[in-house]
Amino acid sequence: MDLRVNDLQCVPYGMDHWQMDDIRLASFSGRGLVFSAVNPFVFVGPGTLRLHQLRYHFAGLAGSNSGERTSDLILRSLHALCSPWDGPSRLFLTVYFQEIEQRLSQNQALLEAAQRLSGLYHWQDWLFSAPAALPRAHLFAPDFGPARPVGESDFVQVAMAFRIKGRFMAVLTEASAPTPKAARQKRSRLEAQDIEVLQLDSTGGTAAVIRLIDRLLEAEGAGFWQADPIPLGPFAPNAFSI
Repeated sequence: MDLRVNDLQCVPYGMDHWQMDDIRLASFSGRGLVFSAVNPFVFVGPGTLRLHQLRYHFAGLAGSNSGERTSDLILRSLHALCSPWDGPSRLFLTVYFQEIEQRLSQNQALLEAAQRLSGLYHWQDWLFSAPAALPRAHLFAPDFGPARPVGESDFVQVAMAFRIKGRFMAVLTEASAPTPKAARQKRSRLEAQDIEVLQLDSTGGTAAVIRLIDRLLEAEGAGFWQADPIPLGPFAPNAFSI
């Protein structure tokens, strides 16, 4: 007997190769389902996937110390999930976190909201409400052919993926699409699934990254911090991510 779960998509990320058998149902109870896998994955629904909804693995991060900010640890853990040869992706993530923090610091209404919370929260805590970046994500974009079971080949690997308002947005770099032909093929399959594709120009430096970030945050519409009247940290339970 098969049970169909509507409006949820599985996105493996943080590695080059994976298999369907890697993800399995580990247990279930009245509180929900627990899935397990060797590599990171997340189930996404119709809304926006935010930084506080991911699971982060800090073990093994070089140079970790107790005084390091949580946001810096998360950034380094996301760096570790990028391809070792994909410098533009790591630059993208670094600038993304810088831009998020800068935009928060310049929002007067948010600063006043943090002040009204009597010191319980700092305006920087809303950083985790920003759309989550998924390095080396595998998005379902089948190359339709003869009928066959769904497998790894039905997914397209991108340098970075975002889920914003129920729609995927994908960032390609030279490492994720090393030739013009590969980039065209990936773009064609992704766009056939209504996935917006953004190409990061590795020669454009920080300015090129900021242009992409502007587009991503524009897709969110209102300020991302408005999604959470009270900021949520990245360590709350979530039934659909690992």
